[in-house]
Amino acid sequence: MVDIPKVKTELLLEETKTSGHAPLKFICNDGHLYYCKYLVDFDPNEINCLAYEIVSHYLLKVLNIPTPDIALVQVSEGTLDKSKIIKNRRLRVNHICFGSKGIDPSEEINEFESCRSKRDYNRILNPADVIKIALFDLWINNVDRGRFINPGFNYNLLAVHFGNKRKIVAFDHAFVFGGAQQIGLFNSKMPFENQGKFHQSDFYKSFIRFMDEEELIEIVDNFIPLLKISHNELIDTVIFQLTDIWKLTPNLADRIREYLLCEERIEKVRLVILNSKSIF
Repeated sequence: MVDIPKVKTELLLEETKTSGHAPLKFICNDGHLYYCKYLVDFDPNEINCLAYEIVSHYLLKVLNIPTPDIALVQVSEGTLDKSKIIKNRRLRVNHICFGSKGIDPSEEINEFESCRSKRDYNRILNPADVIKIALFDLWINNVDRGRFINPGFNYNLLAVHFGNKRKIVAFDHAFVFGGAQQIGLFNSKMPFENQGKFHQSDFYKSFIRFMDEEELIEIVDNFIPLLKISHNELIDTVIFQLTDIWKLTPNLADRIREYLLCEERIEKVRLVILNSKSIF
């Protein structure tokens, strides 16, 4: 049974400078730092993107892909310092944000990151998860990770440090199901999208060169059956907890369920990632 954690803000540190939701960094009443997102655009339907974040989080957890812990974060009286806010001007006291818990020590995979040698590859503690993230992104149609941002790529990946090793962790799933352009529209009949995805990024291409093809096949073959299992109860439970908080588009849970269970899409996901090794 999914029970989304709830916390309250205690101290605003800063607004991060990003091209998207520009998360606010709050210390909350559980003592932890959260990166908090709310609406920054004028389209109220973009609140759906916060629901996408939470659905994606619990799917990642079920699929055993590393991702930061999350919470629903309520803005407390006296913690909304407007002098520190530029993009999140629509946020008010008692509004509820999506919050992603900070991980320390960690750093974002930057837009120019690559595996230049086998040594770089061997520093990654969880290479199988890099493949699973690529599979996940195609399955859930993440239009953000792997997006080209001249001259690099947007990765939405953290490298969590363990000595001289690094664990790759996936974060920021606001723009899945086709992102803001397909809010209220995406459905299981829409064409499969495999362009501008993580598997086409420089980091992935440099990484996959050092993975044995047999290992890639084994990872894909073990992961794909997990996508065919019904996640209906998880999806319904998450969306049910959000309907009283945010005004979501009609039949969102139904459309997510049908979208993710499309066997034709899952088969295309499998083939795309298996073929991602063939050009190297």
